[in-house]
Amino acid sequence: MDSRVRALYKIEAQPQGPAQARRIIADELSTVLSATELEDVKLMVSELVTNGIVHGGRGDEGSVILDLCVNGRIRCRVLDQGPGFAARVRDGVRGGWGLRLVEQLSDRWGMVCSPRRTEVWFERNCG
Repeated sequence: MDSRVRALYKIEAQPQGPAQARRIIADELSTVLSATELEDVKLMVSELVTNGIVHGGRGDEGSVILDLCVNGRIRCRVLDQGPGFAARVRDGVRGGWGLRLVEQLSDRWGMVCSPRRTEVWFERNCG
């Protein structure tokens, strides 16, 4: 993967937010990822944006930030305005079904929580 991308996007905490995030990923990465890799990344981003909207959006005025960085590998962060949560362990995997998908499809992932912000991120090597 030769292309380098660094982009920040503000996604409104609305039902169409995950679809907007998938379009962003397709626009930014369709020329540098295989079709399978692109679908995996779109799914992971969609899940993280959905979680950010559901758990961290502040009503109609809320938004989440999608931070995408590609430089030999993909690193994606989704930041929301929520206080975060204690990761639950179910069958050795933290979080809900969306985070389970991120766990399975990424090389690494994690979260950072504070009283005013939650950041969930993943990394994936490509190629």
